[in-house]
Amino acid sequence: MPVLTRPRWLIAIPLVVLFLVFAVGLVLLVRGQGIKSRAALISIGMSREQVEGILGPPVLILPRTAGRGTALCWVDQLWQVDVLIDRDGRVESVGCIPSDSLLRRTMGRVIALPH
Repeated sequence: MPVLTRPRWLIAIPLVVLFLVFAVGLVLLVRGQGIKSRAALISIGMSREQVEGILGPPVLILPRTAGRGTALCWVDQLWQVDVLIDRDGRVESVGCIPSDSLLRRTMGRVIALPH
């Protein structure tokens, strides 16, 4: 059995890392209930509790200016979902944009990711 020398390790390690990143990205792309597809279930007028029942607890909660409610944010490796809640605790708007994650930036160089 051949022993891996230092130059071979310098080639083998990046190849293994690249393969793992590709495999994780592929799994994330093909799984069914990503954050974007769950966000499509949210409609204007839903309560904050209903939204959190669909998406789970938000990663970020920010107060909006002039006491207009709150902005809630959820992020995964591919998408970021922003929900604006009015002062009555009801959904005012829902937005979904590509997240700025390492996986998305790396995979975006290898394959075309959905926008």
